[in-house]
Amino acid sequence: MVADVGLDAKSAGSQAVYTYLAGQSPVPVPGEAYFVPLGPRRAIGYVLAVREADERSLGFAPSRLRPLGARVEGLALPSQTLDLVREVARQTLSPMSVALTVAVPPSVRERLVTTWRAVDPRPTCDEPLTTAQQEALRVLKDHGGLTDSKAAPLADGAKSSLRALERRGLAVQSVELSRRREDNRLTGHFRLTADQAKVETFLTGPGKRRPAQTVTLMRLQGSESASFSVQEIKSLGGVTDQTIKALVQAGLLEEESGSPSGLKAPPRPNDHQQAAIDAIGRPLREGRHEEFLLFGVTGSGKTEVYLRCAAEALKRGRQVLYLVPEIALTAQVIAQLRERFGDQVAVVHSNMTPAERLDSWLKVKNGECPVVLGPRSAVFAPLTNVGLIVVDEEHESSYKQENAPRYQTKALASYLGRLSGCPVVYGSATPSIESFFAAERGDTTLLRLPSRAAEAVLPTVEVVDLAQLYRERRPSVLSPQLDDKVREALARQEQAILFLNRRAYSPFLICRDCGHRFMCPHCAVSLAFHRRDRKMRCHQCGHQEDVTETCPECGGTRVAPFGTGTEKVEETVQALFPDAKVSRLDRDVARKKGALEETIAAFRSRTNDILVGTQMVAKGLDFPNVTVVGVVAADVSLNVPDFRAGERTFQLLSQVAGRAGRGTSPGTVVIQTLSPTNEAVLCARDHEYEGFYRSELEQRREAGYPPFKRLVNVLVTGENRQDVVGLAAVAGQRLRLALAGVEVLGPVDCPIERLQNLWRRHILVKMEPGSDPGPVRDALEGLKASKARLVIDVDPASLV
Repeated sequence: MVADVGLDAKSAGSQAVYTYLAGQSPVPVPGEAYFVPLGPRRAIGYVLAVREADERSLGFAPSRLRPLGARVEGLALPSQTLDLVREVARQTLSPMSVALTVAVPPSVRERLVTTWRAVDPRPTCDEPLTTAQQEALRVLKDHGGLTDSKAAPLADGAKSSLRALERRGLAVQSVELSRRREDNRLTGHFRLTADQAKVETFLTGPGKRRPAQTVTLMRLQGSESASFSVQEIKSLGGVTDQTIKALVQAGLLEEESGSPSGLKAPPRPNDHQQAAIDAIGRPLREGRHEEFLLFGVTGSGKTEVYLRCAAEALKRGRQVLYLVPEIALTAQVIAQLRERFGDQVAVVHSNMTPAERLDSWLKVKNGECPVVLGPRSAVFAPLTNVGLIVVDEEHESSYKQENAPRYQTKALASYLGRLSGCPVVYGSATPSIESFFAAERGDTTLLRLPSRAAEAVLPTVEVVDLAQLYRERRPSVLSPQLDDKVREALARQEQAILFLNRRAYSPFLICRDCGHRFMCPHCAVSLAFHRRDRKMRCHQCGHQEDVTETCPECGGTRVAPFGTGTEKVEETVQALFPDAKVSRLDRDVARKKGALEETIAAFRSRTNDILVGTQMVAKGLDFPNVTVVGVVAADVSLNVPDFRAGERTFQLLSQVAGRAGRGTSPGTVVIQTLSPTNEAVLCARDHEYEGFYRSELEQRREAGYPPFKRLVNVLVTGENRQDVVGLAAVAGQRLRLALAGVEVLGPVDCPIERLQNLWRRHILVKMEPGSDPGPVRDALEGLKASKARLVIDVDPASLV
């Protein structure tokens, strides 16, 4: 009997599946963890399969195989998780070891303790023990065993003697996880004080001098009745123990004795919510798989539907997987889960320390927490009896993993639902085109929540044609309409947010004599002009240069910035409104330690009147005094060379519009654009998702994009352009020969043809929906070049 063992690709290589002898009793089971020999060292590996083998099948004598090693107790992957790993490998065309990296618990090696014990001797050979082996055996018998760990390692000589004793049948080793050592870190559960006036007084007063505390309170607002662990508060606010202690001392956070009790009485659902609960409840009670798209505008009560169905699953002794796009924006979801289910909720995500992630993993595996909340990686939580899967904000692009293995979380959630025999619910106010199409076609069941909470009012949205202003020779960063709205808000002592998804002062510098543009030497993009520190920077690789006064091409001196970024908007707005305090929030600002928190704190405390920013201001935090939101140029995202540009623009504009009027005053949104008749813009103005969907779907049908085709993007990269061109040409030829009847486009240069010194070409394969992408991998099997590499991205989120 032999065992095929998968090891973490990060430590053992992308093809790290090795075969070991599995002769010990009991026979290994797939999913179990073993401390296996790997060259001169040992590593954690997971059994993928156990089989019979002979010299013919192995290609060498089985006696040459090394023994499996010691099993690690308590670390086995459930069979469903192992099946999910296999599905990742199948869907993403990745090796099993690469797929395994996303499912194995982190930081295990740090906590392993190996215990050696003496056993009654059995005859092996007559060769006498060495002096060192005799001494090791004596110590084992006298002390009842020896332990070896990273914190207290045995000497190499002692380990060598112990292994020799093991081979002679005089000692055995067992491996287990050590208990986590207690340290001086803050522990316990805390809740936001119910005194909202006290919180508001802090946010608008001393909070502007304590930005980390301000951001933490803002993250927790709206969840006053629920408690959070210290680790959860730190993750939500990105803060330290000291910040939490300061909030406790100020009476803004209150410690809860014991574990969170939860158990808040749920509100009564409205008719639409009840219809959705009943529809999802039927397959849940019957233990069968069915998929639903819960389509409801913001504030329509989707979360209450999720919670009611989760309660039904728990009542039947089953588990709940609740996926969210980004953990930092989900304090209210965590609060609602805690209010209903108390300490049965585990929050898992990559912002936790490896030790904290391992502890959460063990809690879930041991059945202590049947409700798991987290971003895409939470789909690999070691659940064994899933009764409900929720994918909230299903349209978000963060559900697609952008590095190997490049999995799509929604596809894995669907697979896990089929495996577990449970319903899967996808929820969104602006569903992806593919999801809504699947619902229309009947592959998923469409559930609508058309009404919103009585107190929530949609902002009024106005579209301004920038082209008309150019024709009238009145170009300006702010149109007269947006200028007026901001002035009116300031006069009422209200605030405004101006959004532009392009940082720097201007996207490039140009010589007005010869037209020379300053380009990055490592990437095929312009160097953006940052006026404040007089630098030209590449926003792809970080390269920077000092600004020159003369053109290197013609020697001219008319070098000038072209276009508009957030830095220019900030400067212009400050000039237009000299009495207002203007701040900016983009990646350049956030790069400086504490600057993000300081900017948010100053704006929330109303110290600043106007906030200029990129996508960072579009979601997550509520500013109740904001009544005007201006989109400076909607065309930035519209003109991206990607078939999802329109969809992303519509979703982004809908999200940005949601920043206005979140308090008691009504909100106004002004969208400035050179494309005022674009469907994404018009439908965002009218809050009309289905109108946009119809228009976008027709364009996708004509162009042959999802949901009418399945895409596989084959990317070829390398430092030498000729190597890349050559490998891409051969890859394209192979794909055309192997995939008869399948449309293969390219190879062509990527929209950004050079990135971080790597030339990039890609081939786009358009397969029928639901097709197996395996033939793409098979066609490219063994295709290698010394200085270029292939990356296969199945169902790519972007083609840029």
